[in-house]
Formats: sequence, structure tokens, C-alpha cells
Amino acid sequence: MDWLVQLEQGALGIGVFIVIFSFVLYIKRTGNIKAVIFFWQKRLQLTRQEFMINRTGLGLMIAGVIVRLIYHTFFIGG
Repeated sequence: MDWLVQLEQGALGIGVFIVIFSFVLYIKRTGNIKAVIFFWQKRLQLTRQEFMINRTGLGLMIAGVIVRLIYHTFFIGG
């Protein structure tokens, strides 16, 4: 079941990279790094492409967390 651990770490790592990439695209377009730092204040005005890239990365990170929960629930805990 080591492949589940690798799948989890891969999904999390690639997801983080993709989210950071979407923020880099935003910063290059607007020059507004403050909106990325204060992301909870709803200052980000992402284009459709940046939004889709961002959501893909977040989806991969969520998938990594779900794989981790499955691994620890069924293969470690029992």
C-alpha cells in the first residue's frame, strides 16, 4: 500500500505547485502581490484561466487529503 502514500504526496505536491502557479500568473498580470497575501479579503480578481488553474490545484490537494484519510482509515487503523 505504499503506492497510496506516493499518490497522496504526489497529489498534494502537484496541487500546491499548481495553486502557486495560478497566483504567479495573477501577480504577473496585475502586479498586486498584496491581494495574494491577504487572500481572505476577496481582493483577487482571477481571470477564467487563472480560476480554472487554481481550482484544479485545490482539487488535487483535496484528493490528496481524501487518499490520506482512506489510507489511514482502512490500512493503518484496522
